[in-house]
Amino acid sequence: MNSAAPANYYDGLNQKLLDAIPTGARKVLELGCANGRLGRRFKELHPGAQWHGIDLSAEAVATAAPHLDSALRMDLDHADFSVLEGGYDTIVIGDLLEHLRDPAQVLDALYDISADDARIVCCVPNMAHISVIQRMLSGDLSYDPNGLLDQTHVRFFSPPSLFKLFLDSAWLPHLQDQYRFDLTPSPFVTHVLKAAEALGLPLQTAVRNLDCYQMIVVAAKWPMQQLIKPGKRAQFSVIVPVNRIWQAELNIARSPGLIEAAAQLILVEADSAAEAYAKGAAQARHPWRVLAHQDVYFPRGTGYALSLQLGALEEAGLAGAPVGFVGLSQAADGSRSHSGVVVDRRHLLRNPPTQSGITIDELAVCLHAKSKLAIDPHLGWHLWGTDLCLQAEERVGQPIAQILDVPVFHNSVGDYDVPPAFHESARVLLAKYPHRASVVTLMGELVRKNAAKAA
Repeated sequence: MNSAAPANYYDGLNQKLLDAIPTGARKVLELGCANGRLGRRFKELHPGAQWHGIDLSAEAVATAAPHLDSALRMDLDHADFSVLEGGYDTIVIGDLLEHLRDPAQVLDALYDISADDARIVCCVPNMAHISVIQRMLSGDLSYDPNGLLDQTHVRFFSPPSLFKLFLDSAWLPHLQDQYRFDLTPSPFVTHVLKAAEALGLPLQTAVRNLDCYQMIVVAAKWPMQQLIKPGKRAQFSVIVPVNRIWQAELNIARSPGLIEAAAQLILVEADSAAEAYAKGAAQARHPWRVLAHQDVYFPRGTGYALSLQLGALEEAGLAGAPVGFVGLSQAADGSRSHSGVVVDRRHLLRNPPTQSGITIDELAVCLHAKSKLAIDPHLGWHLWGTDLCLQAEERVGQPIAQILDVPVFHNSVGDYDVPPAFHESARVLLAKYPHRASVVTLMGELVRKNAAKAA
């Protein structure tokens, strides 16, 4: 097991961080600019860019100043960002968030001084790395002069906790790159992987968590202006089938978006989505019901956005349609495109909303109590969202599933493998619509076996 940091990480120029900065950046603010080497190199590659640096060290600021457009000494734990110009389209944060006492406050402040299309590019250590697990099990969490257990670190992040931090400040994160070290086979590594398996984590997921040393994340700004729009706000209940209580407690149960909207949270045990929905609907206090996975996290602001968008659907007479957060839409010419906003595991999928969805992901689906659509129990846990879309389409003659502009975090531990139960659900779905040669889903197009021969 190699836990040493890459050589180019500590010498003042993080190459992966540099590579992640958008080439079109024109006005950059770097927090923790050190000696200015990163900004100096970027300006050499892109002479038209402005680069403004901030650092706590007066010596570092003095060294950086001749190479940057400006350099300012500032203690970010007590910073007044209003003294800055604002309008930054790119904000670079290299190995700094873990040193801040209140990183959320800093991210909130950066939101206010950045351009509408701004990006944050940051580098953060992964405290779920195998070397830290080894220290924890040994019972000795002594700090080091540098590295993951740097003695000056005051905050610890793993990919999910970092993503939640960004999302709660209205930044949409994406894992752009990472520093990784292949796990060296050993009895210790073997037993750690077995422990992960006991939690229900696939091997690939466990390895992905344990061998990541440093995360390079790029986060896009989510426009929160929509939260102050006038309009009806609908209340909703959230139904959550649970089989891993620790996942529910870390995600759906502590979602600030649900707390701010005073959403009713209903945890159930069930053998199918239909059974889960029926059990939850029997307890629901509100007409809108959201059937959501236990590993879904609703960030701050999304509760307000969801209640407003559901209210708008009611006023538009669309309460009978299925409502999702991510899926596929179909245009009048038959072309298809992705819709909705979700951070799926570690990757941002950001697309426009739609009123003509043809399939929606089952990670979270909204139905109104007055809807005539029903979740088919024969589909188990798979493809019932697509079935709701097909039911609605066949009732009115065109796709009408609604896909919202509400970013959620699908903090799944899955490794993208399709289980055998999915194929059985696919067979059931095709049999339910014999007049269709194929059915479009997010996992690909389901084609009837005899369709090709008939063609």
